[in-house]
Amino acid sequence: MEQFEFHPYQKHPLSGEERQWNQLELGITQLTLNHDASTGRGTYLQRWEPNTSNQIQNFVHDYIEEIFIIEGDFRDLKGRRSGSGELIKGQDGDLWTKGSYAYRKPGMEHGPFKSEDGCLMFIVCTPVEKS
Repeated sequence: MEQFEFHPYQKHPLSGEERQWNQLELGITQLTLNHDASTGRGTYLQRWEPNTSNQIQNFVHDYIEEIFIIEGDFRDLKGRRSGSGELIKGQDGDLWTKGSYAYRKPGMEHGPFKSEDGCLMFIVCTPVEKS
C-alpha cells in the first residue's frame, strides 16, 4: 500500500491523476483509494444508486472484507439478520443504515443485496495467508 497524508479523494495525491469510479454492475460503482498489487490489500469507496439490486446472488471470497456504511441504506435479500448473520428463510434481512459495520472472514457467504435509497460504503479487503 502506498503511504499518503490527507488529500482530496478524487485525485491521486502523488500523480495528481483523477481517480475513476468503475462500474461493477448496473447502478453499482467503485473507486479505488489504495491498492497493493503485490498483496491484494485494498481500500475502496463503493456507491449504490437508489433502487439497485446486485446481479450476483452469492458472494464468497478468500479475503477478509470490512464494510462501513457512510450514508444510505443496504439490505441482505436472503434474510440475514444483524450481528450473527442468521438466515431467516422467506424474509428480507435487516435494513442497515449509516454507521453500520460488517466484518466478513474468508468463505463467509453473503448477498444478494439491495439499496432502496442508495448508499456509499467504505470497504477494506485484506488477503489472508494460505496455509
